Amino acid sequence: MQLLCETAKIPRSSYYKWLNRRPSSREQENEELTLVMMSIYEKVERIFGYRQLTLHLREQTGKTINPKRVYRLMKVKGIQSVIRRKKKRYAHSTPQQVTENVLNRNFHAAAPNEKWVTDVTEFSCTQELKPAPPACWFG
Repeated sequence: MQLLCETAKIPRSSYYKWLNRRPSSREQENEELTLVMMSIYEKVERIFGYRQLTLHLREQTGKTINPKRVYRLMKVKGIQSVIRRKKKRYAHSTPQQVTENVLNRNFHAAAPNEKWVTDVTEFSCTQELKPAPPACWFG
């Protein structure tokens, strides 16, 4: 043991003090909070961040808990919230031009090149007219 302490450049008394030390009341309270925090975190499938966890911890324990403390404990445990993607909101619109249904879902042709079919749902029916380039006259 003496050789290890000399190699680490620490006094033997410091090693024995560390060996026999008891966790402080604050450390014990942090351990209890961490257990409750982890149970809440797993219950909600890891979507809560430190703000929501703080609210639920206060509710469950009945203690006033600082959000910075919860943030620090989350960093110590290596957990963070899962960021959910926002759902895309599509604007429902009515089609501007509807053409006649000539095929009426009868896609089989008797001869080649009799019926041609394509999907044009992605194409816009309106055109932007670009201005013509200015004409250059040289005299």
